[in-house]
Amino acid sequence: MSTSCSGLITKYVDCLRQTACYREKKKTVTQCAEELPEECDSLRYALFACKRGQVDARSRIQGNKGY
Repeated sequence: MSTSCSGLITKYVDCLRQTACYREKKKTVTQCAEELPEECDSLRYALFACKRGQVDARSRIQGNKGY
């Protein structure tokens, strides 16, 4: 798998780890992603767009833009 989205993945996980769901309720990152706090929503969408760009044939050749 390409590493072009790895920066977004780490930022998204760090954002989820700083939420009250993870720190106070002691839930896993996966469980907190289901409750998706608003501050992490834009990172989730950017990660989705990056992964979608890896599937697009033209983006695979040219590379993802801006990641």
